Amino acid sequence: MAEVIIERIVLFRTRRWMATLTAVTITATAVAVAGTAGGAIVGAWPAPDWALLIVVGFPACCGLIGTVQRWRQRPVWVRICDAGIELAQGGVPIFIAWENVASAVVRHRGLFAVLDVVPVTLDRVAAVAPHGSVPAVRELPHGAGFRVDVGELLPGPGTMRGLLSDYGHRPA
Repeated sequence: MAEVIIERIVLFRTRRWMATLTAVTITATAVAVAGTAGGAIVGAWPAPDWALLIVVGFPACCGLIGTVQRWRQRPVWVRICDAGIELAQGGVPIFIAWENVASAVVRHRGLFAVLDVVPVTLDRVAAVAPHGSVPAVRELPHGAGFRVDVGELLPGPGTMRGLLSDYGHRPA
């Protein structure tokens, strides 16, 4: 009887429609709050048709511009599996085997979440493609490593924290 090896793989990636919706919602809320505060301070309110244009049209344009800007960049994604962790942020993906991971921690919450991965040795970090730019090495709290913005990645930073703790990487 042959053994079946089941490898657990979880891919965290950006949903572009979600990023657009988030950008439009945040911008619309900011414009509405600023308009209300400005109207209360000055004592004048714009006509309803202009107010609707300002609160809905401006954020929609900003969200679309931001989305087009992101589409031109390479996507951000993180793949966590039994073999290790693979990171891509604006360049060639890199792979770090679990034996080479000194620490892997998700810091902050919500849209501001970042994943800090510090390898034991940078020499054993493998680039998936032979050419191209790899993510920048940064000085992190636990040593030199890689930082990836994971706030917009789905299924979410909380799921990533849980998965990293399953692999034995708990926050310090």
